[in-house]
Amino acid sequence: MWEWLKDNVTLLQVLVSLTSALVWIAYLQMFAASFRRQTRSSLLITLAGGRGPTGRCIVSNMGSEPAYLMDVLAEFEADGNQTAVSVVDRLELWDKSSDVTTGVSAVGPLTSGSYVDIGSFDNLFARARKRLGTTDATEKAETIKLIAIAATSQARDLVAAYRSFELYRPEGSDTVQLLPVEVESKQIRSRRKRKKLRALLEELQRNEAVERDVLRDVGPPRGGPI
Repeated sequence: MWEWLKDNVTLLQVLVSLTSALVWIAYLQMFAASFRRQTRSSLLITLAGGRGPTGRCIVSNMGSEPAYLMDVLAEFEADGNQTAVSVVDRLELWDKSSDVTTGVSAVGPLTSGSYVDIGSFDNLFARARKRLGTTDATEKAETIKLIAIAATSQARDLVAAYRSFELYRPEGSDTVQLLPVEVESKQIRSRRKRKKLRALLEELQRNEAVERDVLRDVGPPRGGPI
């Protein structure tokens, strides 16, 4: 045995070196994956205060880095048609104040773990009607999809998350109930999709609304991974 070890000492040294290198490579991969998870952006969209139209829409930053909330889009779907419009500005307050520092818009920085109250769903519907100049999209809507878009320091492009709600109208009642479709917000992290987010915001700067399924452009493939 000792003779064999002496004769193959060079080979053993090479094998030990290779094994050590493989261990270090595996360790570095685990460390890199853990670091990416810790610094990964995460926006949450939640419904608070009941499932009725007075329920509040809350956007939270659960990432480890600060984020700047740039917009919140509401996409209404009715009769197979989609209409997306920005609802981040509190238009109901614009007639009362022209100072953006008094809360007339939810746009602004969010530290890690902080949140912003976008408004009640009644407010969101009213803002959409005001921008669109019609009630068709909101009164006939079967679902509403909310897309929160933010900028972060660790991402070159914008980041976003979305969540869908079914609009259930009990028979014989004028009230609407919001039934969440997803258990939690779905994150949009694909670099290609995040670039499309910027193009979408640029389009909304020129138009009050976008009449198409925007999640088809910026969201994950239908039935595919997030």
